[in-house]
Amino acid sequence: MKFDFKYLDLQFVESAAEYAQCLNHEYPEIAFVGASNAGKSSAINAISNKKKLAKVSKTPGKTKLFNFFKSTNGYIVDFPGYGYSKVSKSQKKEWSKELPQYFDLRKNLSGVVIFTDIRNAMREVDVSMFEMLHQRKIPVLVVLTKSDKVSAEAATHTYGQVNEVFGYCLNFSIKDKESIRELIFSINELLSN
Repeated sequence: MKFDFKYLDLQFVESAAEYAQCLNHEYPEIAFVGASNAGKSSAINAISNKKKLAKVSKTPGKTKLFNFFKSTNGYIVDFPGYGYSKVSKSQKKEWSKELPQYFDLRKNLSGVVIFTDIRNAMREVDVSMFEMLHQRKIPVLVVLTKSDKVSAEAATHTYGQVNEVFGYCLNFSIKDKESIRELIFSINELLSN
C-alpha cells in the first residue's frame, strides 16, 4: 500500500487564556476537543510530522488555553482537555464560561473534531460535547484514538457502534500512516467548508 500524502504545514501561532483574547483572522478554523488523555497533542504532532509542535504532557490537563496552529488553508484551535479531576474548580468554572462562548460566537468555525480513546469511546463528557455542538449545527468529526491499543476486531466493533450513533468517524493511531492520511484529508475537507 502506498502512503504518499502531504503532512499539514502547521505552525504554532499563539495561545489565549480566554475567548476575548482569541486570535482574529479571516480563515476557516476547526477546533480540536476531547478528554485530557485522548491524544489530541499526539495527533497534532502526527499530522504535521513534527514531534514537539504540540506539547504531549505526562500530566493530563496541562493545555489550559486555546492554542492556535496555522495551516496552509486555515487554523486548528487546540482546546483544553476536559474531564480531568485535578484541574481546579476555578479553572473548570472559567472553562465552562469560555468554551460555549467560543462555539456561539466564532463566525469562521467550520467544524469540530472530538478525540476520544477507542478503549473507552464517547464517554459522558464526549457525548455532552457532541450534543452541544449538534444543537448549534456545527459539523463534528469523531476520531477514535489509540486504535493500535485494541485488536482489529475490537476497533471495527467500536467504530461500527460510534458510527451508528454519531455519524462518520475515524479510527486513528499515530503509528498508522493510513489513519494519519485520513485525518489530514478530513481536516482539509472541514477547512474547505
